[in-house]
Amino acid sequence: MSQKNHKTENLGNWKPFVEQLHKEWEEVGNEHVIENYELKEKIWKEVDRKIFSPRRYILRTGWAVAAVLVGVMFYLGYKVSEKHVVDNLTYMEYSYVEGRMCVLPDSSTVWLEPDSKIRISSEFLNNREVWLTGSSVFEVKKRADSAFKVYINTACIEVKGTVFSINQPTPDTSIIALYEGAIDFIGKNQSLISMTPSQRLVYDVHTGSTHVENFSENIQWVDGNYRFTDIRIDSLMDFIRKKYRVEVELDKAINYDLLLTGTIRNDETVDAVIEKICFTSCLNYKKEGLRYILTK
Repeated sequence: MSQKNHKTENLGNWKPFVEQLHKEWEEVGNEHVIENYELKEKIWKEVDRKIFSPRRYILRTGWAVAAVLVGVMFYLGYKVSEKHVVDNLTYMEYSYVEGRMCVLPDSSTVWLEPDSKIRISSEFLNNREVWLTGSSVFEVKKRADSAFKVYINTACIEVKGTVFSINQPTPDTSIIALYEGAIDFIGKNQSLISMTPSQRLVYDVHTGSTHVENFSENIQWVDGNYRFTDIRIDSLMDFIRKKYRVEVELDKAINYDLLLTGTIRNDETVDAVIEKICFTSCLNYKKEGLRYILTK
């Protein structure tokens, strides 16, 4: 066998996969993502050229094709989603293991945290409903003719166009924080609570009780990260307590007026966050179970 034949590969077995992927792409496409049309066409011309050309290709071309296809699937916002059929509707699930960022068919974005997943129906563009398990941040595209609803445990959040997070650290508690826009929260008692930016709502799943409080305006959601700017260290610790449901204590020797600026990824662990804060602030900490004590 010649060296050339040793390196060649018949790529015909890619054809059924590409045709199915092309079908999925077209199903996702709609008028709300028309701005990506040129990119979409460019990608598919490249895929078609590499797959369906009659010429023979060396092995490395197969890897190039695979890379292009992975890029296509990332662009769609998912790799291989799990599908279920209920009442003649297909429901698709996206989980954190498929990537922390999921772009929905209406161009809204969901930033998933570990052990979290969402479910939407095949009629999502006509009925924008999302079922969430776990914790995520939502960046919702505003549509005047369509509300956006997120269902969690025994509650529903109705959205106009906004940025908010849902944290469910335990089966008993849901914490909703609003960063931009406006949302309406409806619990099991069917009472409606309208929220404004920099408000946090703590919801007891079993009793239906709610508590609304303000948090620092210096904490915002920007490009997949919590960004805090010139925030007092005690206010930042309050954010960490609520997000991770841990106890954090500041030693009396620490200057509470210390101002911090930085970012926290939505899927970053509490240990990593505490270590980063201590490193940049020249502090130390010790951990006792779910209790963190910061010292000079």
